[in-house]
Amino acid sequence: MYVDDLGKIIKRERKAWGMSRRRLGKLINLEFDEVEEIETGINKNPSFYLMLKLCDALQISIFSLLSEEGQKFFR
Repeated sequence: MYVDDLGKIIKRERKAWGMSRRRLGKLINLEFDEVEEIETGINKNPSFYLMLKLCDALQISIFSLLSEEGQKFFR
């Protein structure tokens, strides 16, 4: 599913920074379990604003996140 794959990308980028869910959550003013829900696909409707905040904290562009996912999703 599309949102699950976005969560996997967020998780991969977070781990690449050596960042915990708790630390990422603090950076964007979320609880760590809310970050977990996004990464695991439990939250299947993260807002675009929230995705922007996640991308900003992980220093990736929303365009690269969506284009990476889009390439897999539309194959």
